[in-house]
Amino acid sequence: MGDAASPIDPEAPPTPRPGVRRGWLVLGAVGLLLVGAVAGATLWGRPHPAPEPPPAFDVIRGAPPAAGEFALRDPDGRVVSLREFRGRVVFLNFWATWCVPCREEIPAMQTLARDLGAEGLVVLAVNYEEDPETVQAFVRDTGLSLPVLLDRDGAVGRRYRVAGLPTSFFIDRRGAVVGSVIGFRDWAAPPARAYVRGLLGAAAPGS
Repeated sequence: MGDAASPIDPEAPPTPRPGVRRGWLVLGAVGLLLVGAVAGATLWGRPHPAPEPPPAFDVIRGAPPAAGEFALRDPDGRVVSLREFRGRVVFLNFWATWCVPCREEIPAMQTLARDLGAEGLVVLAVNYEEDPETVQAFVRDTGLSLPVLLDRDGAVGRRYRVAGLPTSFFIDRRGAVVGSVIGFRDWAAPPARAYVRGLLGAAAPGS
């Protein structure tokens, strides 16, 4: 005798045939591919936002008065005058050893002086109202290589109306103050370098 037929449950869903099952799988895969293609086309078709321009360098500008001439001693006693640098762009920075933001921006100032010195930039670090021994120790301990000048009584700082440290002034090749900055700046950042390069590209006296 043959085996008895298995009972059939009338409530169970019909079992799809193998060919029908493969057909549904193929249709599902094609559907997923079509959805992905439409989504990709939608994303690629959208206009991409333009890259944001770099932030402008927030320098204070005004009528370009002649820079106040001065002569100060460096820690070794040598007298240095602003007039010596006529024809170059002067970055005049007022600072002090106790000023944390001043110390933080000095390395980038040194880099700026090194990179752009051949193009006509000179950076003068004017120490505000400190004694030579304190400044010399700072220079020795930090390897500061910028020209350092001593404004021991603060007279030059008052002439330039320095109200806080650090404060920086930019003097063009013709000897006029063309901008000032109050507080810390990252002088290695592109906006700062672009501003200085713009000054260096300006016409020199007699041109």
